[in-house]
Amino acid sequence: MENILVLNNDYTPLNITDLKKAFNLVYKGKAEVVTSNKSNPIITDLKNYVRPTIIRLLYYISIPFRKVTLNRENIFKRDNYECLYCGSKKNLTIDHVIPKSKGGKNTWKNLVTCCKSCNIQKDSKTLKQAGMELKYNPYRPTYIQFIKEISLKDNNDWIPYLG
Repeated sequence: MENILVLNNDYTPLNITDLKKAFNLVYKGKAEVVTSNKSNPIITDLKNYVRPTIIRLLYYISIPFRKVTLNRENIFKRDNYECLYCGSKKNLTIDHVIPKSKGGKNTWKNLVTCCKSCNIQKDSKTLKQAGMELKYNPYRPTYIQFIKEISLKDNNDWIPYLG
């Protein structure tokens, strides 16, 4: 799936959408293409169109506060799809840093990506009891930070708009 950065009318980042939605916004006159992949146009029977990588809405949308939803996939994305104990990218699951049995909650700062073998080794122990260390402390990402860290891998033209 191709990710397209959507900017508000004032060029602040709003969200990331797929190619179909981005194309529809441009085609219906609700957005304009800011940058595109010129070497890979969208080819139809009637016409060729530029393939957008960034679009800007032609009207301003007021959004009070954006936050990243706490869910399994977003924890994996935050942790770059690797175990925060050993670095493995295979057989991933979620671990509670402070186990639920010891009062640990389902929060950004208590949930980490973990491989099954490290999860079995840690069991329902604290890090100290298990003799394990995290590569870094888990954190709650901001929306813009989440877009930057997760989505810039293949989208270098997004950098100027994400600060």
